[in-house]
Amino acid sequence: MKKTRPSFECWKCKRTFGQVVELEGDPVLSLECPYCGAACKVDLAPYQQRVVEVMKDGASGLGEIRYELPDRIPTSEPGDEAPTQECRTR
Repeated sequence: MKKTRPSFECWKCKRTFGQVVELEGDPVLSLECPYCGAACKVDLAPYQQRVVEVMKDGASGLGEIRYELPDRIPTSEPGDEAPTQECRTR
């Protein structure tokens, strides 16, 4: 399991908070803002990249999923299916 502590921006109060998360499995996270208590949804799928290593003999594996995370990850209200602003620009 790969754990990291990225920074998230609350959709409600706009404050930035850090939280330790696991970057394996479902790329959709459910978090709670420590400042205003709002439930926050984060979709990390736009930040996923599959890295495939090709060997000298031409064989390649299934690849590894890595995340290229921005300095602050925007969140959205749970149930809000509209993509965050950063996701729309990619």
